[in-house]
Amino acid sequence: MQTMKVFVVFVAVFAIEQASAAVNTNELARALHNKLSSILEPELMMAPALPGSKVQPQPVTPKLDFLLVLDSSGSITAKYFEEAKDVCEILVDYIHGKSPIGKYGSRAGLIEYSTKSKTHVAFSFGDYNTVSTIKNRINQTEFDNGGATATGPALQLAKTELDAKSLPGNVRVVWVITDGKSNSGVKPKMPADDLRANGVMVCVVGVGNSVNDVELNQIGDNGCVFRADSFTQLKTAARMAYNLSRPRLNSGFFNNLSFKRV
Repeated sequence: MQTMKVFVVFVAVFAIEQASAAVNTNELARALHNKLSSILEPELMMAPALPGSKVQPQPVTPKLDFLLVLDSSGSITAKYFEEAKDVCEILVDYIHGKSPIGKYGSRAGLIEYSTKSKTHVAFSFGDYNTVSTIKNRINQTEFDNGGATATGPALQLAKTELDAKSLPGNVRVVWVITDGKSNSGVKPKMPADDLRANGVMVCVVGVGNSVNDVELNQIGDNGCVFRADSFTQLKTAARMAYNLSRPRLNSGFFNNLSFKRV
């Protein structure tokens, strides 16, 4: 039986060393790429074989149930919420490039949160089964402009959603984007610990200079804490990370081509 993996990537884009230190965009892009590529790294698995034939392990790329958890509190502002949504769309593209999205492939969902009463599932796994429809639905998500940041309840809802909707064998990922510390509902460490107890890997990224280093380091696993100075920088770094994931032609590729005049 295939062992189910569970990952939560809690994005708050965070100070890697010190909250006061400026974040290098290239380093952030590389860190995001390294984390995403490690989650999507193919594993050797025994493929079915015909009777009498030798069974050989084959590399298999994990399928993801990728749950975005997006902070929509008023401090972000409508302008930067649009950039946060752009980041979410880039992440969907990144996943699709390595583990194609589809009804029986990788899937995506979105939780939007601010106050506890406004925290909700915008769309769930299987509601949309193509990259274009998922990105279009993300783009249609409206800014809540909520008066609080209920990160703990958002993580509780993420756990409930994954428990109810994820597919057996899929790698479960929660990716949270926030600009500040939680100030409403249960402390986020509690649901983060619950997720870890179920084999969940929790990664944290925080945007801007209002994030709470202590809190986010309690949420995120060692090596899974990141930071961006702004949503504009995060968007740039996410795009750079996506570009790093794309295949590169060998430097001698064109030298080996031959052209025939017609």
